Amino acid sequence: MRKKLSPLNAVVWTQFLSAFADNLNFFLIVGLVKREGASDPDGMVTYIQMAFLIAYVILAPIVGAFADKKAKSHVLLLGNILKATGIMLLLVGVPPAFCYFFVGVGAVVYSPGKYGILSELTNNERDLLRANAQVEGSTILAILLGTVAGGFLAANSDLPAILVCLFIYLLSLSMTFLVPVRAGNPDIRYQQAAGQFFRDVFKLFRSRRSRFSLIGTGAFWLTASVLRIALIAWLPLNLGIEDTDQQSMIIGVTALGVVASAWLTPKLVPEGRLYRGFYYGIAMVSAVMAANFTNELWLTVTLLFITGVMGGIFLIPLNTMLQEEGKSAIGSGRTIAVQNFVENSLTVIGLFLYLMLRQMNVPVNHSVMGIGAVLTLFFIYLAFQIGAVRASYSRNEMR
Repeated sequence: MRKKLSPLNAVVWTQFLSAFADNLNFFLIVGLVKREGASDPDGMVTYIQMAFLIAYVILAPIVGAFADKKAKSHVLLLGNILKATGIMLLLVGVPPAFCYFFVGVGAVVYSPGKYGILSELTNNERDLLRANAQVEGSTILAILLGTVAGGFLAANSDLPAILVCLFIYLLSLSMTFLVPVRAGNPDIRYQQAAGQFFRDVFKLFRSRRSRFSLIGTGAFWLTASVLRIALIAWLPLNLGIEDTDQQSMIIGVTALGVVASAWLTPKLVPEGRLYRGFYYGIAMVSAVMAANFTNELWLTVTLLFITGVMGGIFLIPLNTMLQEEGKSAIGSGRTIAVQNFVENSLTVIGLFLYLMLRQMNVPVNHSVMGIGAVLTLFFIYLAFQIGAVRASYSRNEMR
């Protein structure tokens, strides 16, 4: 195995397996909540999803420093251990929200190591863009397969899904031993990390490119998270689809679109022109809004696939842009910590708004339109910024 896998491929595989289990456990939670007979299962799933994301917001000030202080292969290892522990807690009857929070703690530890190590294993923007495309493509394929597998496993019984999820986390954990151990910076002090984190936030937001990237990727994940929750309520009302396995397959179509985007992105958004991903984001927003008005399964599936393709071509270049800017400005691990903080803070706000709309008995179609309107505001802001970002690339070419 060690001879067959390059360091980058080892990262891709451990990420694939970990992301597969992450998404399998989401539908595991959905199945648990539905079988418990909660009065508002969709609202309960939203609260549980928020518990997962709040771990990112709370721990963001220190995990970047942790990722830069330690070998990133060890960071990946610890993240998977924490995720597996969260799933094991389900076996002893711990409430799902607490278990999912624990999985979130593992995810927030894991994430800076996952992205930070890419800049260590590549030498230039072209290689980093390709590495991001590989990781994002494998991640979304894992989301697709994990979503479908989770829907089927959780449809009738909890125990098989829990055991499969736990096994895959352990398999991902074992793959981290194939990732090169490269020492971090031992001079980093955790007691200074929190203050430094917020200085990092301000520093990245002062840069046109990193600010553009942070707001753009935050808008993407806000959309993805709220859409996944909303579709669980939307599909029974508009298409009459109530089975968890069928819902997971339809939601997985969006992930299939992002898999395709990993192949298309390097062809459509060349290095030195990463800002062009913004225009595909506009197409993503349009597809999301159009899907809300459909009552035909084939059209819904088509629009969700387009949403995934356009969203991936929007997301991958922005991730690359941010990593390039952040690596030289504050360090790769700290950059990803800031990115996680911004993205998950926006996503928690989006889920909170969606939850408030539900509690006000706003129809789910109107709720999706409301989130779509919020997303549109983000893109209007980005539209005013893209000229300055384009100009910054032009100045670099003249040097």
